Amino acid sequence: MGWSKFGAALQGGLFEQLKRRHLSGKPLKRLKREWGEKRQGLLYSRGDKTKGGNLNLRLLVKEGALWLRINLGDGSYAHALVKTRHPHLSALVERVYASLPYNVELTLREGKVYATFTWEEEPAPLAATKENGVLALDVNSDPYHLALALVSPDGNLRRHLTLSLEEVDRAPNRGAKELLLWKIAHEVVSLALEHGVAVATERLRHLPKGRRGDGSGRPFRRKAHRFAYASLLRKVHALARRKGVQVVEVNPQDTSTIGMLKYAPQLSLSKDVAAADVIGRRALGFKEKLPKGYGKLLGDGAFLAHARDFYRTRAEELRIQKRNERDRSRRNRLSRELKRAHGALSLLSSLQGSPGSQEGSTEGRNSPGANPWRVLRVGLFLPLLKVRLRVTGREVPRDLSPLKPILFGGAWEGWKGGLGPHPGGGPECANVRST
Repeated sequence: MGWSKFGAALQGGLFEQLKRRHLSGKPLKRLKREWGEKRQGLLYSRGDKTKGGNLNLRLLVKEGALWLRINLGDGSYAHALVKTRHPHLSALVERVYASLPYNVELTLREGKVYATFTWEEEPAPLAATKENGVLALDVNSDPYHLALALVSPDGNLRRHLTLSLEEVDRAPNRGAKELLLWKIAHEVVSLALEHGVAVATERLRHLPKGRRGDGSGRPFRRKAHRFAYASLLRKVHALARRKGVQVVEVNPQDTSTIGMLKYAPQLSLSKDVAAADVIGRRALGFKEKLPKGYGKLLGDGAFLAHARDFYRTRAEELRIQKRNERDRSRRNRLSRELKRAHGALSLLSSLQGSPGSQEGSTEGRNSPGANPWRVLRVGLFLPLLKVRLRVTGREVPRDLSPLKPILFGGAWEGWKGGLGPHPGGGPECANVRST
């Protein structure tokens, strides 16, 4: 054990507990065993190509099983059977047969020996690049699936499909879940290789999963905690680089919003595939211009006034509900929704006198003035689609085709007579809850 690790162990909580001498019997024995493992339970051997893999901790294949031969230092060896279902096991066995180097670390935990194998790989030569297009992917929690969009070099959508992740959610344990995620990663990379295109994803980011009592709601927390977003993307990235597939990561800002507002109604896509399409276009360097119909809508004072009236009414209703609510969790939820309503009002007010840029951001830079896509989102989804919200319970309905007339013409007056209540708010909005 290196001096730095030994020093860290000495200063750790185990040593402080031993100094207090407040334990006896089995708890004391367990603490001493753990302390001994921390001090002495580590053995590391670096791989060496000239030594055929690893001299002191060598893997051997005998009768279809994988064994670890441990050099005891006196000319004798101990042999341990390696038991694992790790998805990289086949790659490790390949290195054993090819006599390639691998590092081995043995650790002692609770009386059992665990082995960790690591090695370095040379990146494969690129066989699929974004010059031929990209396969863009977007992971979604409701329904739990992966949306894929094959985008050609000219920015047009060639093909799209979805892969369900529900089987991952039903996996009995973490190991089974990891194997399923690797299987899906192989499907994605194989598809990219088939078309000779790069893989495009959003740049990895932290996703808040919520906590009990914060008002996010149990259904949201359940979906968020099962959401293997970062884990799946890491596997896709690792496998793609190993197979010679170029990986392009883009800024995730507003990809879902632009997809829902522009490509979902325009191409009759689901909001998830539309978001993947935006990711693909962004990876190819395309900027998203605001359609003329939406530009006309943002310049319509009557539309903006109706949207502001809706959120003022909604904010007042939420304040009353919060004042009368005694349950702490529900009060937290109402506070979150009230904050959203105030945020929407702020966005709608910021548009006055400055319509902002008509291009979506691709590099994370803020557009001058208000962000038009976000203004459109708050101005359209709740104020004009609230009739559908009462049925679906979602902030964004699955069918976004009703936005097509607004997208191309900018006219929104027909909503007043054809889709229900006036978009200025009122009692109809009291049960609307965005998730």
